[in-house]
Amino acid sequence: MYLTKPITTLFYTLILALACGVAHAQIKPSVLPMKTPVEAFKLTAESSSALGIEGAAILTISIDMEPDWYAYANIPSEMGKPTKLVATAADGTALTVFYPKGKEKPDTFNPSVIINAYKSGTRLFILVPADVTAYPIAMRLDLLLCHPTKCIPVRRDLTFGEKGIDTSGFPLAEDQPWWPGLVELAKKGTGSSKSASSTATQESKDGLVIWNFTPTYLQPGLEVTSLVSAILMGLLAGLILNIMPCVLPVVSLKLSAMLNTGGSDNQIDREHAFREHNIFFALGIVSFFLVLAIVLGSSGQAWGALFQNQWLVLGLAGVIMALALSLFGLFHLPVVDLKFGTGHANPRTQAFFTGSLTTLLATPCSGPFLGGVLGWALVQGPLVITAVFTSIGVGMAIPYLLLALNPGLARFLPKSGPWIEYVEKSIAFFLIATAFYLVTIALGGESLRILAPLWTLLFGGWLWVRTRP
Repeated sequence: MYLTKPITTLFYTLILALACGVAHAQIKPSVLPMKTPVEAFKLTAESSSALGIEGAAILTISIDMEPDWYAYANIPSEMGKPTKLVATAADGTALTVFYPKGKEKPDTFNPSVIINAYKSGTRLFILVPADVTAYPIAMRLDLLLCHPTKCIPVRRDLTFGEKGIDTSGFPLAEDQPWWPGLVELAKKGTGSSKSASSTATQESKDGLVIWNFTPTYLQPGLEVTSLVSAILMGLLAGLILNIMPCVLPVVSLKLSAMLNTGGSDNQIDREHAFREHNIFFALGIVSFFLVLAIVLGSSGQAWGALFQNQWLVLGLAGVIMALALSLFGLFHLPVVDLKFGTGHANPRTQAFFTGSLTTLLATPCSGPFLGGVLGWALVQGPLVITAVFTSIGVGMAIPYLLLALNPGLARFLPKSGPWIEYVEKSIAFFLIATAFYLVTIALGGESLRILAPLWTLLFGGWLWVRTRP
């Protein structure tokens, strides 16, 4: 066995992280960037008269959100999921709910559309009639919580008055700063009541029809609803990433590294190098996903949002360009040097960082397969995010782990020869094209008019130098 002690320790650490993620998902609920405190206020005879409805108390639910978050209003305008609040007494009596209009703002995902949004601190009002005696009052809040980078559907169940409601100790509703707004809502008739068992598909308010759509999945069995399904989908998606178009640069790096392991004439040495390279290459993949889980879990950003950072994309383009230029012998890179026939002082480190780099290059192709998995995982706790991302990394590393288990495949690798220089330079030009493509993502498509002819001139100049007498 060539599995050294450090590799074994890291392997068991990854397994422990995966197991902790499973336990965490079972005992800790999702953490949302929102709190919904419930408060009660007393209605006097005069205040009930102002509302036009005889009531005993007003319950308020405050939607307190973290900075930059918002929710669509009950009437969101042209797009968005309406915020709904259903309140019922213990005997099933439906209570009236008053919704504020919300603040007008351009929709984050379609700025051409003006929506009504609930900002942090918005209150929803529930009228508790004087004749209600069945407690507690059950409330269900259903809304779409949105941020400039993502949206989270939220459904929260709340209760109030388990031992009944004694209004004698409540502050007066008419003394609160929101009271004039509530009176205005009552005069406009913007309150609504609906029993918890209602299944109506639409309701009318002020002549507007609001449709409440319930999603129907084409393949419900493939929907991510638990940690187990997320891990299984992550393993499959990670495995599929190995054959996606975005991995063409990855293939170049992998081919370079694999051919470097096949230069020895001794079969035992070749198999040893082959096995060791694939083990550390796989560890590089999994480690990258662990780091990515920590970054996304702490920043709250989506995976694709990382590639919207101009400096990150330019930095990645610079790394790939450095790899390409090193293949022309302009300089030697200290860690990831892909030149054929050059011995590495630490081949394990070289394989590890090559695996991490290839995973970074494959990231843009993750969307079609990881959208549902990431959408579910990124709203969970940090250990769940770590478990899911680890499964994606293990899925992508499966082919290399299988190669490590069968080092006899090393005998099919070709030995070094004069022909390998042309393979090396082909990989270099492919990496240059990849770097230029990333520059166009960061700086815009106009730069392609300069970079595409430049790549052609570089390739043509090299061919001219190599083929002249």
